[in-house]
Amino acid sequence: MSVFKETNVIKTFNVGLIVTMLSLFSLGIITLISATKGPGIHDLYKTQLMWFGMGIVMSLALVFIDSQILEKVAYLGYGICLVLLALVLFIGKIGGGSQRWIGLAGVHIQPSEFAKLAIVFTLAKYFRDEKSGPPYTLRKLVVPGILIAPFFVLILLQPDLGTAGVLFLVAASMILFLRVDWRSLALVVVIGLITVPLAYRFVLHDYQRNRVLTFLDPGRDARGSGYNALQCKIAVGSGKIFGKGYLKGTQAQLNFIPEQHTDFIFSVYAEERGFLGALLLLGLYVTYCFFALRTVARARDKFEMLLAFGLSAIIFWHAFINIGMVSGVLPIVGVGLPFFSYGGSSLLTFMTATALLLNLGRKKYIF
Repeated sequence: MSVFKETNVIKTFNVGLIVTMLSLFSLGIITLISATKGPGIHDLYKTQLMWFGMGIVMSLALVFIDSQILEKVAYLGYGICLVLLALVLFIGKIGGGSQRWIGLAGVHIQPSEFAKLAIVFTLAKYFRDEKSGPPYTLRKLVVPGILIAPFFVLILLQPDLGTAGVLFLVAASMILFLRVDWRSLALVVVIGLITVPLAYRFVLHDYQRNRVLTFLDPGRDARGSGYNALQCKIAVGSGKIFGKGYLKGTQAQLNFIPEQHTDFIFSVYAEERGFLGALLLLGLYVTYCFFALRTVARARDKFEMLLAFGLSAIIFWHAFINIGMVSGVLPIVGVGLPFFSYGGSSLLTFMTATALLLNLGRKKYIF
């Protein structure tokens, strides 16, 4: 029986997810080398490789941990992340106008990245224990809303509108996946239409409002708030069909693209690889999401199903928003491209999500 179980586990191991992740990271590290040719940042790819090595070690442990243990520590992880997010506002490192990082054991981590994992675990645990079941009305969603709100507000205060937005979209995706009462959903839409203008006027910072206006009209301030959007669109468009070639992208190599190793790394890749290369990259993200969603179908219970769906949503929304904003389809916000953008905390988050998906996917044939 043990041989039979081991054979089935190997056969059903989500190899496609691993291959897709490694393909994305390989393309990402090659692009990162190109994006960091400038002085002072040319060795960042080595740091990214170090984070990747740490992620591999951590992933090997997560792949084989019992999901029941993960369920038991869901609320503990929520509490730890909540404390770290609060500490960031007091002792966090400031960079680029935001206070997002905190020093732990000699390294700087970004708690808001791990908060996305924590909220997925917490909502999966809550709805696993919640007995009333769908369709969910607004009254039934009060507790999930209370769980989401502190994370959203604390991240927004850093300020980090992009990460707060991703966290909200991931949580909303999980709730909609469970099925929401249509009348409650219609009421939320109406409330949203009323509050969005108010939020634009009283909640957003000046630079965030400028991003919205720039999205609507990039040419209104071409040398100021519209500079990032225009340079990214120039880079993406100048790649044409086949691209300019590796290390030959003028926008990237002449440093016209701001933050080209983090939020705007897709523009570096598209300039060098062109439209066909961009299609390849989009295909890899679609493939990743396909293999990730297969795990949802293999879930043994509600907790595993929601956890797998939430982890898949993290990758999807990051890729969708990042590529959309660089291409001029969405407003520019601070959201990185999974496995591509430089950043240790974000890379560990995406690798953790992948490891957990592998963990959940291999459970179908364990008897």
